[in-house]
Amino acid sequence: MNWTDIVGHVDNIKMLRYMESRGRMPHAVLLSGPRGIGKFMVARVLSTALLCKAPESRPCGSCQSCLQMANGTQPDFLNIGPDGANIKIEQIRNLQNEVALAPYVSLRRVCIINEAELMTVQAANSLLKVLEEPVGDVVFILIAANKQMLLPTIISRCMAIEFQPLTDTVLTEALVDKGFLHDQSEVAARLSRGRMGTALSLLEPEGLAVRNQAVEIIQDLLEGSVRKVWDIATILEKMERKDILQLLGYFTYIMRDTLMIVTGQDRSFLFNVDLADWLSGHAGRWSEEHLLQGIRAVETAGRALNANANARLTGEALLIKIYDLVKEV
Repeated sequence: MNWTDIVGHVDNIKMLRYMESRGRMPHAVLLSGPRGIGKFMVARVLSTALLCKAPESRPCGSCQSCLQMANGTQPDFLNIGPDGANIKIEQIRNLQNEVALAPYVSLRRVCIINEAELMTVQAANSLLKVLEEPVGDVVFILIAANKQMLLPTIISRCMAIEFQPLTDTVLTEALVDKGFLHDQSEVAARLSRGRMGTALSLLEPEGLAVRNQAVEIIQDLLEGSVRKVWDIATILEKMERKDILQLLGYFTYIMRDTLMIVTGQDRSFLFNVDLADWLSGHAGRWSEEHLLQGIRAVETAGRALNANANARLTGEALLIKIYDLVKEV
């Protein structure tokens, strides 16, 4: 894995490579941005470069350290993430003990803290002490999808680098270069909203299963009787909350795309470009105002679920709302 394997994020990569090559890397870096955007891959390559023994053009890929990084045996590289739902204080204490030791085979030690925003309060305060009083030559690379969840004092101790989504064109081309068909790549790029990791998961054999389930539910509400609402609500009740939220996200995409068609926008702006004909065929069942109301209803349901509302009741209320909106046209 090398810098050239990373798609996009050109300015961020240029900055990190400059600091690494000139020996100006701060002791703590925070890589933040949407989940699945490629932050962890950047952190891995940066870690490999920082531990590489080559005199220049790091990582070289062939020195002892680079080979150890490739097979997961580099003793001076540490990588921690959530143990269950959180990163616990015991993990940070173990990290403190580990980084206090001298490097085994390299000139420094490097530690990635993935999903750093999921640290408990106790763990975050413990890490803060480490960042305030670093021992030895250690570089901490924190990764966060939502840096606002981190303690402001931790953010202030790090060099913060924000990652932005890739454009549809750049991501589509990168996926095609990986061997995927153009049409499939385009759909994955758009639905992932510029996130390489998410796009790759959508290209797996069952990657679009949730999207397709959302399409089936919308179609059932469009064409079925009110009894369909209770059938669908029963299905939702058996799903994990995170899966329901993902499903709601696809509801929003479908309604947004239908709105684009109803208002006469170019199909090239659709997220679900592979469903353009299906969307056009059902567009007449919606009015512009009802689509806007439907999108707002989905967003309201999502906020309720995130606030731990009853999933069954929230799902039923949303399904009834969508069903009523369709039948009013």
